[in-house]
Amino acid sequence: MNERKITTLVFDWGNTIMADDGQFSGKMMDWPSVQAIEGAYDTLKLLSAEYQLVLASNAEDSTPRDIFNALEQVNLDPFFHLIFTCKELSAKKPDLLFYQTLVEKINHPVEKVVMIGDDYLKDIVGSKLAGWRAIWFNPSGQTSNGHLPLQDMEVRNLTDIPEVLSHPFLPDVQTCLGWYMELGATHTLLSHVQNVAAIAYQISLWLEQPGMFISPLLAHRGGLTHDLSKLQDQSKNNHAVLAAEFLESKKQLKLAEIARRHLIGDLVTDETRPQTWEEKIVNYADKLSEGNTIVSIDERLEALQLRYPDFALKIKKNTPFVKALEDEIVTALGTTPAKLVADLKKTLFNKNSHSSKGML
Repeated sequence: MNERKITTLVFDWGNTIMADDGQFSGKMMDWPSVQAIEGAYDTLKLLSAEYQLVLASNAEDSTPRDIFNALEQVNLDPFFHLIFTCKELSAKKPDLLFYQTLVEKINHPVEKVVMIGDDYLKDIVGSKLAGWRAIWFNPSGQTSNGHLPLQDMEVRNLTDIPEVLSHPFLPDVQTCLGWYMELGATHTLLSHVQNVAAIAYQISLWLEQPGMFISPLLAHRGGLTHDLSKLQDQSKNNHAVLAAEFLESKKQLKLAEIARRHLIGDLVTDETRPQTWEEKIVNYADKLSEGNTIVSIDERLEALQLRYPDFALKIKKNTPFVKALEDEIVTALGTTPAKLVADLKKTLFNKNSHSSKGML
């Protein structure tokens, strides 16, 4: 059963349901050939048995009837209950009016509606600003703008959507930041965790390119939430355990394990050592983040020893374990520690860099 009680899935049209490589213009139904995105038929057939499916497009040349006729050519027409274009909604994505009018027309509460589309700005940013949940259909593994993935879930293939919907969504960025407000965060802490999240997200995208099974979005949220209890009373438990307990109370078990296993001391024993790639990457990203900058492991550990002199000996003793984790990650990436740090700096801090496809 869907615990979130989602009732409606709103799909973008071009390059989410139907292929549009820009080769043809005018109404799609009149094109010499039309083609559905791979997996669309099986996915929509399965989803239509449980959800109301809506198609909402910025199309200006086509009417809802025209879109229906195009869908009919690839046997997708039976699956959509409603079809809208920007003309019926009096706005184009990502305008908030597009989403607000759409919710009114389908007459379903916003918390029961999910947007699914391939365009990060139009489909994801727009819907999130309107208060929707959103799934980014991102087959090529693009990087979200600003290394700030706002989507609640992400899929590379349409066929992954039913599985994604069967599990709890990850908390969105606003929810994570709200938890920090609840627990009394400072500007410095927020700067650090957002930096860790961005580093973890980018490393995960690079690792994903060779076909490794990893979730960049989970790594991002893990980096964002790993220090939730950093400023809490730690007389009984360290902040990693406290953050894990907080996340468990929110039923975010994967994030809880990432938080639980992010300390330097966690690397010493098999019982506490990070196991999944996301756990390893967040632990490592935390060791590359000094404030809102990216530094080498040696620079970060030196700074930690100066900041926490009572733990300086322990940090020095555990340094070989941090280096071993670094070796595992840079080996998987096919790079070196120095080059990884340089590539991260270029990618995260250079607005003209578009290196989501591979290392620079």
